[in-house]
Amino acid sequence: MFEQRYGTCSRECIGRGATAVVRVAYKQHRDGPQVYAIKRFRKQRANETERDYIKKLTSEYCISSSIQHKNVVSTLDLIQDPSKNWCQVMEFCPGGDLYTIIRDGNMGLAENECCFKQMCEGIAQLHSMGVCHRDIKAENMLLDARSTIKITDFGVADVFRMAWQDKVHKSRGLCGSEPYIAPEMFNNKSYDGRKVDVWSAAVVYYTMVYNGIPWRAAKEDDANYTRFLDAMRNGRDYEGFRRIEPKMRRLIQSMLNPDAQARPTIDEVMQSEVMQRIVICDDEEYEERKNSQHMRAQAAAAAAGAANCRASNSNNH
Repeated sequence: MFEQRYGTCSRECIGRGATAVVRVAYKQHRDGPQVYAIKRFRKQRANETERDYIKKLTSEYCISSSIQHKNVVSTLDLIQDPSKNWCQVMEFCPGGDLYTIIRDGNMGLAENECCFKQMCEGIAQLHSMGVCHRDIKAENMLLDARSTIKITDFGVADVFRMAWQDKVHKSRGLCGSEPYIAPEMFNNKSYDGRKVDVWSAAVVYYTMVYNGIPWRAAKEDDANYTRFLDAMRNGRDYEGFRRIEPKMRRLIQSMLNPDAQARPTIDEVMQSEVMQRIVICDDEEYEERKNSQHMRAQAAAAAAGAANCRASNSNNH
């Protein structure tokens, strides 16, 4: 059934986590090959009941497959592969993850802001449907063939409100990656998962600008975080955010308010003046930007070639 629907799964691993590995599957169709991302889950543990195991798999699948948005990875199926491993079938994003792009250092202000706004639009869609992600980080932002940001990995996502409910349910449990975790998650109490996502999104923006994380963890034994807290408590701009444009800096600092109740919602973030002015490239603008980048790359290569020629001629003389 798996191979009939989705073809053959490659051996190459394009993603790996604590509970799953992600590979690529290729299926030949009449109009050309179709590519899928296949998330293969771990086997059932010895101390785990089949009921609990299946519940974890179906919970992630039900949440992710229910969200249809341009900035969220599409989840297509939950199926067993020929080896009887449970797999989640998703759209394939050939652009890789945002963390890798940040690490390579090829992003400018326009790209940072464009990616940030797309990420926040995806988070806003999740929250509008009663879902908090709880693991927002650069590694969980994928890019499709047109460099559109797509949120992925709903393994620790939580439903804070059902469709027929008005009351917001608090989340519990520490999850996510330490540099992105909001401070209230460390105190072992319940918290508003929506405000956790807002905090993490601000850390992602910092990471894009500085090509690194602002602190190891949002704990008072972390020197960088302590300096940030001191600035916030005394009404000063944090010196560690100096590279960020003033209006964006104020927004980011508000999103990183240690008091979760004073932190803005994602809708308030989206309605802010600074976010309203950010333009997300449409298809035509994408082609222009791609061609411009290609021309800059060609010019850089030509310049490097000319420099090598001059160096070679100089050495020959």
